[in-house]
Amino acid sequence: MNAYLIPILIVLGILLLIFFYASFVRSYANSITTWFAIKKLDINKPLEDYARLLLDEHGLQDVQVKKVGFFASMFIGNTYKVSSKTIRISWFAARHSSVTTLAQVCRMVGLAKMHSDGVKGLKTVEFNRYFGWLPVLLLPLIIIGLILDLIFMESIGLYSIIFTCIGLAITIFSFIISMIALKRELRAYTIGEEIITAMGILNDEETKKIGKLYSAWKRLVVINAIFNAFEVIYFILKLILQILSSAIKRG
Repeated sequence: MNAYLIPILIVLGILLLIFFYASFVRSYANSITTWFAIKKLDINKPLEDYARLLLDEHGLQDVQVKKVGFFASMFIGNTYKVSSKTIRISWFAARHSSVTTLAQVCRMVGLAKMHSDGVKGLKTVEFNRYFGWLPVLLLPLIIIGLILDLIFMESIGLYSIIFTCIGLAITIFSFIISMIALKRELRAYTIGEEIITAMGILNDEETKKIGKLYSAWKRLVVINAIFNAFEVIYFILKLILQILSSAIKRG
């Protein structure tokens, strides 16, 4: 085995382990969501009404609440928009007022409260919600580079390196944003848990369950940040390997 491949294979193995662990945590969070659905806790108001009530209780009367439509929900649902001070509740969440959707609303109220308290960098949380998928572009960019290398045989490896660099720049940018957003997101979940617990609508068992749900959500945020970090390391190693291979071929 080529010695240069060993670090890449190690990082790939770590990425695989992170992926499986993330899948487990996501399944665990889904099981708690199902538990609450079976419990049929009485949530007798629309989510936007709960959001308005909670905002007013925390002195955030200047924050708006907006329910977005079906298609918009796929892109901008369940977010706090910093520039317009607006909590946007997705069509999917608004249709089912449940404990778990209320927990998400409490998280957004937490973001609004942080904004009111002057916490900086909250736009990175919003950016992550919209553009967290950007690293997905890396693979198509690498494929485009390989195709161009095949078309222009006189520059073997050049286009692969160029497009890999572009993809790597996007991945690094996304990683930096996710790291800045990480602390804010974790804090928002903590505030959200405090808010829903203080509402007094949960019994002791339900309070423990909601705590575990918030814990799972926090772990997923951390896992995504770690995953992005190892993605960056992997593609840097791969780019170095490409450059070395190209240099050897040209030599």
